[in-house]
Amino acid sequence: MLIILGFGLLQACSAVRLAYNQAPDLAYWWLDGYVDFNETQSPRVRDELTRLMAWHRTSELPKYVALLQKAQLMLPKDTTAREVCALFDETRTLFDSVSNKALPVMAEFAPTLTAEQLSHLKRKYAKNNEEYAKERLKGTAQERAARRFKQAVERSEMLYGKLDEVQISAVKLAIEQSSFDVVLNQKERERRQKDALDTLSGLSAFKPAPQASLAALRAYVERSAKSPDLTYRTYADKIVQESCTAFTTVHASTTSAQRTKAVENLQDYVVDMQALIKQK
Repeated sequence: MLIILGFGLLQACSAVRLAYNQAPDLAYWWLDGYVDFNETQSPRVRDELTRLMAWHRTSELPKYVALLQKAQLMLPKDTTAREVCALFDETRTLFDSVSNKALPVMAEFAPTLTAEQLSHLKRKYAKNNEEYAKERLKGTAQERAARRFKQAVERSEMLYGKLDEVQISAVKLAIEQSSFDVVLNQKERERRQKDALDTLSGLSAFKPAPQASLAALRAYVERSAKSPDLTYRTYADKIVQESCTAFTTVHASTTSAQRTKAVENLQDYVVDMQALIKQK
């Protein structure tokens, strides 16, 4: 369930395979949009992304399969917020392992960024913030909640199939009672962006030894995962707990047929990932 959110809630297994097989190219173009690689950096980045995905296919995809299968065992019965949050923590650990694997290469690469590339990154962040404001901050609080409610229903129906009125009401109540704060989220986004720029600027200016560069980047990643802003950190923990509780509440209202459908949907992803693992 939660791991599917990590895959962007792709609607078809073929989309998962297509996206995964194209991941090195997609990741390259995404990163290039942020820093605009030069002719020297470009081939190195492409090579490292290819190696990273090969490692991920062999080492990490089996862990995703195991996690999905664990979720499948949970879905036929009622569950608790603690069980759901535990599954979420396992999912987050899998994403963290990718970051840890990439950090040594990033530590070698970051000091090569030029002042022009860092300016490009700053402009990209500014553009992203404008788009985020247009998409998430527009309208009244009620209108923003309505958009989140619509998205939550769509995601739930991707797992269970069509929700009935009682289930939709449960989703609506969870949204209404949520502590979600889009302004606080944006503030934390901007803090992380400034932190990234400051960290990369320091590495670019002083060009430290690889170990010092690695330590600086690792510290940045840790600050991103656990914000130094205590207010935000407390808020983020609360949101996770609320989300786990909301999932449990909605799940409790589902029928046996819907739960069977959810298990089948996850099985489609399991089969898809197992096929990807076999593609050496």
